Amino acid sequence: MRMNTIRNICFTICILCIIASLLLGVAMIWDWVKDSDFIHKSFMTLGALFVASLLTLSVAKKLGVSNE
Repeated sequence: MRMNTIRNICFTICILCIIASLLLGVAMIWDWVKDSDFIHKSFMTLGALFVASLLTLSVAKKLGVSNE
């Protein structure tokens, strides 16, 4: 897989996680969504996806994935 493809996929995942977390946070602040275990697990899942995509990008760079 080319580095540009990996970079685009990881960037997209990171942006989607940030937007989803922002929307969940605003929904909780304005009481559109009640505080529950589901919301906390959603935040943790989004955080895990965010970190995993960043680590994937770091490992790909470190291993020197070709840009061809």
